Amino acid sequence: NLQTVFIRLENTVTGCYAVSTIDLVVDPLPVISNIAPYVLCDNINSGDLEEEFDLSILNVEIINGQDATLSYHATEADAQNNLAPLTTLYSSPTQTIYAALQDNNTGCRAVAPIELVVIQLPSTTAMTPLEVCDDDFDGLTLFTLTDKDTEALNGQTGLSVSYYLTQSDAEAGAPEIGPVYTNVTADTQQVWIRLTNIAAGCFSVMPLDLVVNPLPVPEPASVDPLCDDDTDGLQTFDLSGVASQVIGTQLNMSVTYHQTQLDAESGSNALGNNITTTTPNLQTVFIRLENTVTGCYAVSTIDLVVDPLPVISNIAPYV
Repeated sequence: NLQTVFIRLENTVTGCYAVSTIDLVVDPLPVISNIAPYVLCDNINSGDLEEEFDLSILNVEIINGQDATLSYHATEADAQNNLAPLTTLYSSPTQTIYAALQDNNTGCRAVAPIELVVIQLPSTTAMTPLEVCDDDFDGLTLFTLTDKDTEALNGQTGLSVSYYLTQSDAEAGAPEIGPVYTNVTADTQQVWIRLTNIAAGCFSVMPLDLVVNPLPVPEPASVDPLCDDDTDGLQTFDLSGVASQVIGTQLNMSVTYHQTQLDAESGSNALGNNITTTTPNLQTVFIRLENTVTGCYAVSTIDLVVDPLPVISNIAPYV
């Protein structure tokens, strides 16, 4: 910072000399601490990956109380030579600019890079409705919203998925609903999904329709009793005419028959139209009525009755 050099001035004829000094002063550069990347989300004209950076918000951090003047430049050479300073509001894609800090007393100038980063917003998609079957014919039921996470992400990583009642709630990030939610508007209700970049906080929102599909309504059905044919109480019933009774005027329906209610609810082990009873005299068969479009179903029953034959006692010979 400071060194004194001694000077000898000598008369070359007489040899007489005198000594003096000169100070060599090295002034320190202004100090610019590491500047964190200046990150903005691509909110203005989303997709162009260019944003307006307010460089003035960096001033206090960079000057840090020093008696110095700060300017910003597009290149390091411009910063070193104090050429073409940038305006405070600077529109830019992701790039490196340079801060120049000049000491007001010494004129010494320090230069440091600043990373301007524009983060792309998460991509949104047109969501298919989240459909659930009604459970008690009131148009209200329980939805597991997280069932739509994979579709909402659409292959993107580094994002979180959250759900909200309104678009404004989604944009504010509160209050969040789910992951399990019961709709409050019967049959159809719209909620909103927010995709948030976990690292940068940039987000996008999109609507999601919650749809409560109605349950089919099985109409009463019956089949004529059959007479026993060998006193065991068992018979084979043809149920091919039962389906139309159960369906009535409803559209897009299928009918299957099952031994147990559990089988009917799971749609497994269907019996077909020709059923041989296994319980003597009276057997209850479970009917599954399913909407082939929505998959919603209801279960009803039909009784298969085997009537006993009249009993003829032994008749003595008529002589």
